[in-house]
Amino acid sequence: MSEVPDPETFFAQRFPAQMNRALADQEQAAAAAQRALEGMRAVSATIRFLVRGDAGGDFFVNVEQGRCTAASAPAHPPFLTIALDRSHYEPLWREAGDNVLGFLGGISGMGSSIKLTKFRVEQIALVGGTLLFELTGPGGFKLLARLGDGEPSEPADTSIRVDTEAYRELRAGKLEPQEAFLAGKIQVEGDMQRAMQLALAVLSPD
Repeated sequence: MSEVPDPETFFAQRFPAQMNRALADQEQAAAAAQRALEGMRAVSATIRFLVRGDAGGDFFVNVEQGRCTAASAPAHPPFLTIALDRSHYEPLWREAGDNVLGFLGGISGMGSSIKLTKFRVEQIALVGGTLLFELTGPGGFKLLARLGDGEPSEPADTSIRVDTEAYRELRAGKLEPQEAFLAGKIQVEGDMQRAMQLALAVLSPD
C-alpha cells in the first residue's frame, strides 16, 4: 500500500495535478472527437445494397457531408456494395439490426461501431475485390461485399466464415480477431492479404 501523503503535499501538489490530468485527458478526447467529426463531414460517397430475389431490389445510400440519404440512383460510384439473397436478409437484420456495416467492425476488431470518415472510405475502396462473409450456425447468413466500384464477383476473392457465438463476441469487443483466428473461430480462404488489408482499412484512424 502506498504511503499516505501529508496534507500539504496532497492539497498543494497531488490534487491540482490530478485535476489538470483530467482536463488534459478531456482536451485530448475532445480533439479526437473533433477530428472524427470533421472526417465524417468530409465524406461524399455512395453505398449500394443489392438484395437478390423476390421483394428485393437495388438500394443506394448517398452520403454528402456525412449525412446519409436513400436514393434510387448513386450520386457517386459506390465505394462499397453489399449483395445478398433475399432469404438471407432477415437473418442479417436479426443479427445486425440497423447497423448493417457492423460486420466490418466485428471482423476487424473495432466492435460493432464503425464511423464513415473520408480516410476510412478511401482506404476501404482501395482494397478492391470481393469478400464473402458468412455467419455459420443457427440464424446464419451470407453476403458479398464489393470493395470499391464494380459488381460483386463470384467466386469471391476472399471468404471469411465466423460462427455465431464468436461473431457476437467480436462485435461486443470481448474477443480479438487474432485470438479468434488462431482458435479457428474465424476461417479465411482465398486471398489472405486482402482480408488483412480490409481489417487495416477499417481500423484506420478516424
